[in-house]
Amino acid sequence: MEKTKASNKPINEEVLREFPPLGKYRIRLVRNPRRPGEAPTLDIREYISSETFEGFTRRGIRLGDRAQMDLLRDVLKEILEAGGFAKPAPGLMPVES
Repeated sequence: MEKTKASNKPINEEVLREFPPLGKYRIRLVRNPRRPGEAPTLDIREYISSETFEGFTRRGIRLGDRAQMDLLRDVLKEILEAGGFAKPAPGLMPVES
C-alpha cells in the first residue's frame, strides 16, 4: 500500500517572489489577495520534505512592515561587519557602508 505524505493546508496567500532557499528555510514575499493595497509580508519559514511530511512548518518569522525589515537589515549588516563574517559569499556584492 502506498503511503501519502501529510502536508499543511495551504494558507490563502499570493507569492509575489520566492528567493533561493537558505538551508532548510524558504524566503518568500507574500500578500493576502483579498487585500491588494496592503504591503507585502516577508516570510522566512522552515520547509520540510520527508517521507511522511512535506510543507512549511510553524518555525520562522514574518515581517509585515518596513520598519521591521529595516531593523533586520541593520542587524544583519552589524553582524556581518563585526562578527568575523566580513568576507562576502561568492557571487554576492559586499555590504556597502
